[in-house]
Parts: sequence; C-alpha cells; structure tokens
Amino acid sequence: MMQANMEPLIDIRELSKSYVMGREKVRVLNEISLQVMPGEFVAIVGPSGSGKSTLMNVIGCLDAPSEGSYKLDGIEVKGLSDNKLANIRNRKIGFIFQSFHLLPKLSAIENVELPLVYRGMSSKERRERSTRALAQVGLSERMFHKPSELSGGQQQRVAIARALAGHPPMLLADEPTGALDTKTGQEVLALIEQLNAEGHTIVLITHDQEVARRASRIVVMRDGCMTEQERRMEHEVVPRLPNGLLQHPVQQA
Repeated sequence: MMQANMEPLIDIRELSKSYVMGREKVRVLNEISLQVMPGEFVAIVGPSGSGKSTLMNVIGCLDAPSEGSYKLDGIEVKGLSDNKLANIRNRKIGFIFQSFHLLPKLSAIENVELPLVYRGMSSKERRERSTRALAQVGLSERMFHKPSELSGGQQQRVAIARALAGHPPMLLADEPTGALDTKTGQEVLALIEQLNAEGHTIVLITHDQEVARRASRIVVMRDGCMTEQERRMEHEVVPRLPNGLLQHPVQQA
C-alpha cells in the first residue's frame, strides 16, 4: 500500500524516446511524465503500437530515454553506462515476463537463485532467499522440479519467486498472464495482488483492460502519449484462501 511523505520510486518527467529508421527519426514516446510511489500497483495499458512496450523497456533500464529524465529509486538513469544499468536491473527491478524465461536444465530453486549468483551472494544466502521466495508463491514442494515438470502457472510462479528473491524495490510484469489460460491467469493475478497488499510496488504492462483493472491505478498509452490515468478509490475487499492468497472467482490450484 502506498505510504505518505515518500519520494516517488519511479519519477519520469517529459521523457521522449526516438529511433533512427533509415533517414528518418521516429519518436515512439512523446514527453511522458509518470510518478509511481512505493507500494503502488500501476497498470500501463494500450494497444499494439501505443508505446507501452517501449516505456516498459525504459522503466526496466533495458533502453535509455532520448530526452527528459527518469529517476529510479532516486537514481538518474539517463546517461549511465551499460554496467551500471545492469547493476540497477539486478538490484532494483524484479522482472516477470510473459514467457517465464526459465532455464530448462535448472530446477525451480536453481532458476530462482541465478540472479543472486551475479551479485556474488554466498550459496547459503542464495538458497535461503530462494527457498523463502518459493514458499511465498506456494511452491515449497516443487522447488527441485525442472520447468518441464511444472504447469504453466507453476512456471510463472517460479518466475515471480525469482523476481522476489533479490528483494527489489519494484516488480515489473510484462503481460504476466499472456501465456496462461484464463483460470491460471486469474490465479497469477491474485498472487500479484497479494504481493502488492504485502507492500511490493508493481508496474504491470498489458493490452488487456480486464487485467489492468486489477491495479490501483491505470495509465493509458496511445500513439506514444499518455492519454489518461484512472485511479481506483479503494481496493475491492475479497476473502482469502487458507494459504493466504486472495480469493477470486476461480479456485486456487
């Protein structure tokens, strides 16, 4: 939940992004301004070609702005070296992708541990963090299974655990239910809502208005511009399952 008297975790001001295509310079993002406070759950929604994926790449430090300012957790991102950007991605952002991006030869817990290896973290701490993260997403009994032995929903839970294990300030979810059936997608969204209720800041990218409505604030992108923002006045109160997850119209697997 968002707390008062805090600085924005994401502070984007008059940000533009352009690409050179042949002899032409094409502006994909046009003077975007967006602030996301710690503890918020924000959905960025728009059709194909709206600029939402480019904005996601900039927020995720996968691409750099051409103009304007982007501060992540107080750090000005524009102009940083590739090595510094990689360090920010590893420490400040937990990525949740549509296609999971799990290594097939590694077990669930080894996949969760992998980003922590790049930090130089001890094997003991890596294992402790990864075990806790898998327990948090309800996969304690599946941690030694490989991705091929897990359902699509379980694979996405492993990906969420991997994002959580590094204790990043922000979780950045790119179409996290896009590769899942409706029931499983609802379960994953319930988990993401639960993580937000526990205090995690979440930015979710989607083309699906129904998915976007699960967020506390919706940012609509169109033709490279931010066309509107809609804030829910309060979260829907829903009962919890015995395992602590929020209960929605589908049942937890």
